[in-house]
Amino acid sequence: MKWSLYIGKPAGIKVFIHWTFILLVIWLSWMHLQLGHGLFEIITGLFFLVLLFACVTLHEFGHALAARQYGIDTQDINLLPIGGVARLERMPEDPRQELVVAAAGPAVNVVIAIVLFLLIIVTGQSQLDISHHVTGSNFLSDLLAINIILVLFNLIPAFPMDGGRMLRALLAFKMKRAKATQVAASVGQLLAIGFILFGLFYNPFLLFIGVFVFLGAGAESRQVSMAESMKLISAKDVMTGNFQSISLSATVAQATSLMLENQSSELVVTNGDQFVGIVSFRFVIQAIQEGKSEQPIIDLIQEDVKTFEPNLVLADVIDVLRLENQTLYPVIENGKLKGIITHSNLNKILLDKQAAPQNQD
Repeated sequence: MKWSLYIGKPAGIKVFIHWTFILLVIWLSWMHLQLGHGLFEIITGLFFLVLLFACVTLHEFGHALAARQYGIDTQDINLLPIGGVARLERMPEDPRQELVVAAAGPAVNVVIAIVLFLLIIVTGQSQLDISHHVTGSNFLSDLLAINIILVLFNLIPAFPMDGGRMLRALLAFKMKRAKATQVAASVGQLLAIGFILFGLFYNPFLLFIGVFVFLGAGAESRQVSMAESMKLISAKDVMTGNFQSISLSATVAQATSLMLENQSSELVVTNGDQFVGIVSFRFVIQAIQEGKSEQPIIDLIQEDVKTFEPNLVLADVIDVLRLENQTLYPVIENGKLKGIITHSNLNKILLDKQAAPQNQD
C-alpha cells in the first residue's frame, strides 16, 4: 500500500504499517524526555508500544480469520497510529455471519485480557489498579487495561466500530439489512451527539470520538443503501451501445486509424452481430512497427476476454472490474454483442445513483 511499509504475511494476510508511526515514535520519545526519563525508560516505552499494536493486530486478525471461514478473503491489514484496519473483500450479508465476524475482534482482546489477568495472578501482582494512567511501567497490568479499553470502545453500538456492525446484524434477524443499517446508523449518530455534547463541557477527546462516530455512521448508511440499490441494476442497464467496433476482415492499418480517431485503447472485433474478441492498441502498434500494417487483425485478436451476461447484477460487475485490467467489457447474449461496459460510463451511473435520494422501506 502507498505510504505503508510491508512487514509480513502471517496466515497468508499481508500486514502493513503506516509511515506516520515514525511520528508516534518521535512523540513518545519526546514525552519521555520531557518527563526526565533516560534511555532505558524510552526503550521500555517503545517496547510497550510494540506490544500494544501486537494486540491491535491480533484484533484485526480475529476479524480476518473469522471472515475466511465464510469464504471472504482479506486484502490486507494496515496499522495506523490510531488503530488497525482489516480490509475485508466484503462484509457478509448474512446476519449470523456478520455477527461472528464483527464479534471476533473484541473476542480476541477478551482472550488476551484473560491470559494477562492469569499471568498477573501467577506472578503475584495481587494489587491491580485497572484505572491507572497507562504508561508502560507495568507491562502486564497496562496491557490488561489496554485490552479492556479496546473491548469496551469497539463494543460501542455505532458505526464504524464493531458494536455498530453487531447491532446491525442483530436487527437484521428481524428486518431487511438496509433498514437495519439505517436504524443502527441512527442509534450511532444519537450516541455521537451525546459524545459531542459531553465532550464540549468535560473531555475534548469525547468530542473527537463523537464527530468520528457521527461521520462513520452516515457513511455506512449511504454505502449499504448504494449496495442494496445495485442489486436492482444489471449489466444491461449500465451498458452502452455507443462504441467503436471493427470487422473481422479489417487490417492493422484500419484498426490503427480507428483507434487514433476515437482515442481508444481497445476495439471490439465482430463478425456481423457475433462477438469475436478484442484487439488492443499495444498489439496493433507492435504490428505497425514490424511493418505488418496490411496484416488482417484476426492474428491480433484476444479471445480470452472477460465478458458479461445482460442480467448479471451490478454488484458482480463492479467486483470483476476491480480485478481485471480491461478498459471495456462486452455484454454478450447467445454469442451476440449487445453493448459494452466501460469504467467511465459505469462511474457516471454510480455518481447519478449516489446523487439521487435514497428511500428505505
